[in-house]
Amino acid sequence: MGNAIERSYSGSIGQEELRIQQHNLIDLAERFQGVRETALAVCHHFSQPLTVIMCLIDLLIMKGELKSDSEEILLNMKKQAELMQELLTKLRKVESYKIKNYNGYKMLNIEENIS
Repeated sequence: MGNAIERSYSGSIGQEELRIQQHNLIDLAERFQGVRETALAVCHHFSQPLTVIMCLIDLLIMKGELKSDSEEILLNMKKQAELMQELLTKLRKVESYKIKNYNGYKMLNIEENIS
């Protein structure tokens, strides 16, 4: 049994099947557009508060009035905030609609969708 391209050359692919494929492509494009718009909105709204958090952590450390264990906790917090910034950067660059399963849910695969 051949694939859709082979069937189209042999004339066995019908107009109805082409219409369905076109509809599916349009649906996928519209879904991706919604995902892209949502991703950009999340990046926009999360970036500024995350930057403020990182700056406040830096200010607390620069004051030099912290116990060493408190400074270590703040440095760990900053490292995690930097990871969040990296994820937001990747999310801004999403250029395709590939998903992966996560605990029974479908979610955007950020790692495979960046340009």
